Amino acid sequence: MNILVLILILPVIFGVTMFFSPLNFKVLQNLHIAFNTLISAFLLCAVGLVVKNDYISYFNEFLFLDSLGAIFLSLIAITGFLVNLYMSSYMKWEIEAEHITLRQLKNYFSLTFIFTFTMTLSVVCNNIAFMWAAIEATTLSSVFLVAVNKDKKSTESGYKYIVICSIGLAFALYATILLYCAGNNNISGDSMLFTNLLENAENLNQDALKLIFIFALIGFGTKAGLVPTHTWLPDVHAQGPAPTSALLSGILLKCAMLGLIKYYAIVGKGIGFDFVQTIMVVSGLITLFVAGFFLIRQHDVKRMFAYHSIVHMGVIAFGLGVGSFIGIFAAIFHCMAHSFTKALAFCVTGNMAKIYGTKDMTKMGSMIKIAPLTTVLFGISICSLVGVPGFAIFVSEFWIFKAAALNSQYILMILFAIALAIIFIADFSHFFLASFGKVNGEVKYAKEMTLAENLPLILLALLVISFGIWQFDVFIELINNSVKIIMR
Repeated sequence: MNILVLILILPVIFGVTMFFSPLNFKVLQNLHIAFNTLISAFLLCAVGLVVKNDYISYFNEFLFLDSLGAIFLSLIAITGFLVNLYMSSYMKWEIEAEHITLRQLKNYFSLTFIFTFTMTLSVVCNNIAFMWAAIEATTLSSVFLVAVNKDKKSTESGYKYIVICSIGLAFALYATILLYCAGNNNISGDSMLFTNLLENAENLNQDALKLIFIFALIGFGTKAGLVPTHTWLPDVHAQGPAPTSALLSGILLKCAMLGLIKYYAIVGKGIGFDFVQTIMVVSGLITLFVAGFFLIRQHDVKRMFAYHSIVHMGVIAFGLGVGSFIGIFAAIFHCMAHSFTKALAFCVTGNMAKIYGTKDMTKMGSMIKIAPLTTVLFGISICSLVGVPGFAIFVSEFWIFKAAALNSQYILMILFAIALAIIFIADFSHFFLASFGKVNGEVKYAKEMTLAENLPLILLALLVISFGIWQFDVFIELINNSVKIIMR
């Protein structure tokens, strides 16, 4: 069986199996871990085949995985596995606190596999219509992961999520239809395949391509969390369980960004990159400053990290807008660095909620004494998010500065630096408040989590530091090849 078919079938089979599993926590937990381990192993096998053969395809290239897709598939494999590993501990706490029932837990675990299926399909599907459908399906599969508690706030946030994202993605559907119409009879081969559209982009109508990209930016930008269609994201991240937020921010937003990057490549090749880069720079800067302003005012730790998701989608957009080989390289690297960092950040909020019973950082304090390892992990996520040297996000932000400097875009460099400075000040003030300030609320769990419970977070922290210090040749090669695909 083709590996691309296998990585799509396995999550569905495992999701159905979980749904019919007995209502026993130990059985559900073990199956969840075992199934996710198998899925991640096969996803990484697919990535390995791309490293070896440049690309793999199936069914007349309907399913297609190249270096660009392999980067995002590796995020589903690595980030997804570690978050799901932490999820098994987090959900045990929820069961013990009687926040959810075993039946709700079983449904939750089952839906995580369906969610994995939709994200994987969005990455490996070469047909732009089915890619759009897969990204839309990620909304339908993940909304129930947000509203698992079925309380009023989580239900409202889930409703807001599905309405705004579905309306936003309607614009991406318009872009898809227009792109097909522009390509039909004007290019050789199937005009629904991304690879054919990219190869023949110069033959497409230039005015149509401009409109297509604007629609794609609105549509996929809504799902990615770009301003002004970002409003669903803070509520969803604030109300959903910590592992759900980690999956949404760490992986899902990147799948939406991959859809936008594909349209960026087609339109850029078709009419030149000046148009798409100008649009992306403006979108990126607006997103950075708007999200940075709201970030200063946040005291809910999950809403703070939610606005960080918006900020860093703005950084990716800005990197694509700066352009050149280095700028696009930095944007793709930032997708990976942000995935590891934000997964760590949201998982840490799960520990913090268990310790204090609240997400309000003004009621926290002295976390360094209560849970020193959690505090260190919290600090690592903050340091990476604000771009401290030695952490993963610093690398991509440095390359964005370098790309802007080489292109003599000094005003953009200054604006980017101001936005990052605002974020730096806001984040560290929040970090010191929760970690070293006085406890103004109640401490419900006055000790550190066990090593087994913290192990996924430790591994994520090691990834954040490793990608900030070392150069991993396999990933660098994949990103280099990805930029060549976009700019060819």
